[in-house]
Amino acid sequence: MNQAVVINGCAGSPDAMARAMAEPPGRDGTTILLYADDAARAALLPLVATPAVVLARVARYQPEQVLAILEELAPRLEAGLWLFGDDPSGRELAVRLAHRLGGSSLAGVRGFRVDGEAVICRKAVYSGRLEASFRLGRGPFCLAMAEGCAEPGPAAGSGPAVLLDLDRRSGLPAWIETIETIPDPAPDGLEDAAFILAVGMGAQTRDRAARLAGIARELGAELGASRPVVMNAWAPMHRLVGVSGALTRPGLCIVAGASGSAAFMAGIEHSRFIVALNQDDQAPIFRCCDVGAVGDCLAIMEELARIVRDGGA
Repeated sequence: MNQAVVINGCAGSPDAMARAMAEPPGRDGTTILLYADDAARAALLPLVATPAVVLARVARYQPEQVLAILEELAPRLEAGLWLFGDDPSGRELAVRLAHRLGGSSLAGVRGFRVDGEAVICRKAVYSGRLEASFRLGRGPFCLAMAEGCAEPGPAAGSGPAVLLDLDRRSGLPAWIETIETIPDPAPDGLEDAAFILAVGMGAQTRDRAARLAGIARELGAELGASRPVVMNAWAPMHRLVGVSGALTRPGLCIVAGASGSAAFMAGIEHSRFIVALNQDDQAPIFRCCDVGAVGDCLAIMEELARIVRDGGA
């Protein structure tokens, strides 16, 4: 199965992206090397381990422009496998290219093997605590390879043969006016927090969830969230508590409006003291807490914040 490896020298870590060539089959095929200047090109070429390379010079990383280049190259390369680095840009390109080419995509891939017309991939699940196998049956297959799955090797001989040398510095598409890059939030140490306010769907609305987040800040607590809250975008993904998020062990955990599913409880079960707030007096959380209160979690937390603000009066 022909392979195309994308090393994006304009975003992320090129060293990590080069690890996409770590699997034994990855030593064959063609690398598409994206770069912005001659110095970057000279630094990145030694990372290429495939026998052939396509050089694509761009002014800066812009996903639409890169996707257009990859779509243009697809008929010529006839690649059944497209390998990317597992960073934000690599994951985006893998998913969007698979959609455009009518194939399948998977991120966080630790390894893969070709099985006839399918590809079987290994990746970590449940925050790296388990490894699962996924069978992808519709090609072409666009995989974002996890950093550290192996070390990239140097190209053989005098280096790869240059199939094409593209210069695409003509600028952004006319429909793009401005570009802003928002960095991922820094790790906040939720796993080591001493006091957590964990919010569930009992918050009811985005506005009420935001008010609970404000109370957490006022009380000096770290905000945690159940999966439904995160999936509704009422809290950032890095605030997820549970088997697929943070496994915490605070001295005090107040659970506001979470029912207490097994997956959620795995994230707080090692808390020294758990306070549960829920309107459903039959919620499973009440079987796992030290103190429970039946009622509107926001109203209770607002009253608690008022008492703390007034010095216990």
